[in-house]
Amino acid sequence: MSDTDKRKRLVWSAFLRSCEKFPDRPAIEVASSPLSYKQLDKRATCLAATIQAKTAQGGVPLTAVFAHRSHTAYAGVLGALMAGHGYVPLNRTFPIDLTRLMLEKSTCRTLVVDNGSEAQLSELLRGLTTPMVILCPDRADVTEVSAKLPAHRVVGANELVEAERWFPPEVSPNAIAYLLFTSGSTGQPKGVMVSHANLLHYVDYVTKRYGFTSNDRVSQTFDLTFDLSAHDMFVAWQSGACVCCPSQKQLIKPAAFLNDSQLTVWFSVPSTAVFMRRLGELKPGLYPNLRLSLFCGEALPVDVVRDWSLAAPNSVIENIYGPTELTIGCTAYRWNSQTSLDECEHGIVP
Repeated sequence: MSDTDKRKRLVWSAFLRSCEKFPDRPAIEVASSPLSYKQLDKRATCLAATIQAKTAQGGVPLTAVFAHRSHTAYAGVLGALMAGHGYVPLNRTFPIDLTRLMLEKSTCRTLVVDNGSEAQLSELLRGLTTPMVILCPDRADVTEVSAKLPAHRVVGANELVEAERWFPPEVSPNAIAYLLFTSGSTGQPKGVMVSHANLLHYVDYVTKRYGFTSNDRVSQTFDLTFDLSAHDMFVAWQSGACVCCPSQKQLIKPAAFLNDSQLTVWFSVPSTAVFMRRLGELKPGLYPNLRLSLFCGEALPVDVVRDWSLAAPNSVIENIYGPTELTIGCTAYRWNSQTSLDECEHGIVP
């Protein structure tokens, strides 16, 4: 790839290439329900075309995605990016006042909402004076929702613009790919902007380092409001792999999710592995299909890694670190059963 081609690349470009190469392979599996690359592409492109057609010109090019562990959540992320916007994930499991503050600070004027989050819409938008375009792709008839939100324009599934009307936007690689909020030192939400160029640099490096292919099935244990979710999505979609997102119920039984989903790549906070160990779910040989296990976000206990390496005997194990501001991760330590014990301090993996 030439330097010119690299400069023109955007985060959604790799997804579209995978759609061309692997149209019928699964791109996303939510609560064991799959969508192929072709199916996810159509949903995302319709949302992108609608955002382009119905969002007023000017203002900050950001679209909020108020959706949680659903097909619409992932279509919303891609739709925002393909419309030329960055995406701002919002989480219905957060306190609504906190979510409203995030939405207000982002200055988004477009909002994608899934069926499970609709019930919080009125409270989310309470007191916000800027008119918004609200896309509800899971609902055909939005008459009831519109009546509750007279200051805003609500667009249902029947009013989405056809995918054929989408056009590739002119976007700089230095434009915002996503805006995430961290608690900050004061406890108030602090927005962190990550560009297409930064995210692509990370994705390119990680894809090569770990050898991702279209045969991989990648866990998505993180909510979209956690930047590690961007690793799972965009590394997988660049490679034509499948992102496997468990429901909240499946998260309570991670071992069953791991095996039922036939995962080849696992990524979670260490506390999930600690939980699995306490449940007796790290017995030798339980996860022979795993080839890569990544942990990030918390201290990783030595005892947990030793048991994980026995449970997943064919897996490379790495401990990753990186603040949100540095684009997902910036350091990685690879566990070696022969030498790593001598490199650990206080029972914690470097």
